[in-house]
Amino acid sequence: MSRRSQTADIHPEDNGHSALFESGHPAAPAPTPEVPKAPDPFDPAALRLDANYAAGLGVKKMLTTVPVRRPGKQEWFRVRPGEEWRIQTAIFEAEADRETYLVDRSLWGELAGTIHPALILTCINRGGDMFLWRCKLPGPDGRPNHWIDSALAIAREAETNWRRMAANMAAGYYDGFEPSAVLPDPEWPDRSFSEILRTAFQGRLIDSLDHPLLRQLRGDS
Repeated sequence: MSRRSQTADIHPEDNGHSALFESGHPAAPAPTPEVPKAPDPFDPAALRLDANYAAGLGVKKMLTTVPVRRPGKQEWFRVRPGEEWRIQTAIFEAEADRETYLVDRSLWGELAGTIHPALILTCINRGGDMFLWRCKLPGPDGRPNHWIDSALAIAREAETNWRRMAANMAAGYYDGFEPSAVLPDPEWPDRSFSEILRTAFQGRLIDSLDHPLLRQLRGDS
């Protein structure tokens, strides 16, 4: 009985000697592989959105609104370089609603003294929000204006580096600030300048002397 019990436990492959060898020996039996643990579908790390989740989802940010404004005093911004991303033109500023209007070239002569020359720049802030910066240009008299000169100087610097600007009321010009750390370059939306202008000035183009703003200015309404 004892002899038959020992024989039943012997495997033909190892002749009953594999148990005599330590792990790692060529004759030792192969270790049983560990079954990988299935990932937890409710692991917060696997479900958390990262900073560029929109790109991962294939989402493209729609350009539905482009404000026309000056950079905020707490806002880091960049100016898109290149003549194809700016325009010198004539604007009309409505004091009542504090809005800027483009003016058709055919009306410039008749509206002299009412419209102003301006440089419109394509800008973007650290949040990726694009806006148009309307920089006034010196008038035909050529008189120096420290507000205009300092704003244009900061705009030139912002073509290659992030800048922040704030009005120095005591000195009568804008102060420019540079970041203490190196910031990455902005990612500009894939839109043409024509599309940006159309979006920014939708409903704010004066193309007739019968425009409600001009009629109001003349006292016709």
